[in-house]
Amino acid sequence: MTDEPSTGDHPSAATLSRLIELSRGVHHGIALGDAADHLTSTAPVWPTGVATQLTLATTEGLVRAMERAGQGLGIDWGHENLEALRRWATAQQVPGVAGNRTGTPGLLSRSPTFGARRGNAPATVRSLRAGPPAGPGQGSLGAHALVRTLPTGVLLVLHGPSLTWPVAELVGTTHTHPLATPTATLGALLVAQAADRSVPLAEGFSALLENHAPEGGDLVTKRVGAAVTTAAVEPCDPARVADLAPDRSAASTLAAAVYVVLSHPEPHELMLAMALASFSPEKHGTSAVVGGLLGARHGSTPMLERGAARLELAWACDALATDLAMTSLLTPLGKEPDGEPWLPSWGARYTG
Repeated sequence: MTDEPSTGDHPSAATLSRLIELSRGVHHGIALGDAADHLTSTAPVWPTGVATQLTLATTEGLVRAMERAGQGLGIDWGHENLEALRRWATAQQVPGVAGNRTGTPGLLSRSPTFGARRGNAPATVRSLRAGPPAGPGQGSLGAHALVRTLPTGVLLVLHGPSLTWPVAELVGTTHTHPLATPTATLGALLVAQAADRSVPLAEGFSALLENHAPEGGDLVTKRVGAAVTTAAVEPCDPARVADLAPDRSAASTLAAAVYVVLSHPEPHELMLAMALASFSPEKHGTSAVVGGLLGARHGSTPMLERGAARLELAWACDALATDLAMTSLLTPLGKEPDGEPWLPSWGARYTG
């Protein structure tokens, strides 16, 4: 995970291109893994799961937060994240959830498929109904907080492994179990590490666990470390997936996903990877993390070739992933001398 060089006052086009491809790879990979049950379907469009919807909402909140910071309006990762999740719940017509408090529409709000019910998100809905949890407790350690914050790995590629504190704010809006933030933080770090193709995947993961383990995450680090070791000596074994993931928690999901990725690390092994991930109790979350890590490693093209282009929210993965990369590198997004934004549609996407 190294900082990319800049040219003069502006980052190079190559840097931006690589960051966009990484971001698109992560988003398409998550969506493809989340839709793993449909990868052999002959239907022209494959449905995505609720984890994909929550990921896209979280990315939209990230972009809004960074744009506000770039405009000198202050930054509140948690607030923008909650508002984005509130837009998701409104689109889903979830009862008992107040509408978006600022009244600002989102890019996703214009999509009927974003409002299609694709699964349950109990911890998220509970937080939106009752307000975010007051503090650390025995709240949910479910996989949704892990999956939806994986794209923050894009920021870590650009700024280094020290920029993990926004993950805590994003996770804390819905999940307050003591291991929720360390697990999601490690997931984002693994995404950033997977993007570094200068070192073998297993070697990079091992070095990451040794040098950048998240604070308070010793248990999660040990479990993921066990997955790395097991993959080196006993790869591709469904029984090992069950051993590494005895429950549906985010910690189990991450450990199983790392084992699967190291067992089947190449794009042409995607179907094998998804089949192996299905032996995890949280199979959708595990396959989504597998997709995110493989997308970070190989970029979006292999994900698109293997079916991501057929997903109902493929366009949103493209748009929001590109916006995240551009905003993280060019915050606030540049304007022409007359004050007009570089992208005419930017203001309509991120009003408020």
